[in-house]
Amino acid sequence: MKTLLWIILLAVFLFLTLGDAIASELRCGSRLVSIGDHRYDVLRKCGEPVNVETWEEVRIRRGLLLSFPLTPEQEIFLQSPLARELVTIEEWQYNFGQSQFIRYLRFENGRLRRIVTGDYGY
Repeated sequence: MKTLLWIILLAVFLFLTLGDAIASELRCGSRLVSIGDHRYDVLRKCGEPVNVETWEEVRIRRGLLLSFPLTPEQEIFLQSPLARELVTIEEWQYNFGQSQFIRYLRFENGRLRRIVTGDYGY
């Protein structure tokens, strides 16, 4: 009995979280959009989104580690400190109508990084 209860609870949980599913591709008519595509390719394939939000974020990342051999016994290692990077974020919303799900596309510096499926459109 406990196993059946767990299966039902798991099914309900999966059903409720389906609205926030992350996809790696989006079909716009007969054209396919994939993670990594440029924003201008998505615009060409899917047309204008119904809503666009844009902002910038500063991200901190570790710099590169470089080594310079001086002699076979000696090397100099240079590691740059944490680097600040300005990232332009755009979130596009596509509403394909009442019979399809709304799609949210996130771009970072002009490249598609995430596709999230929302509720049914309007």
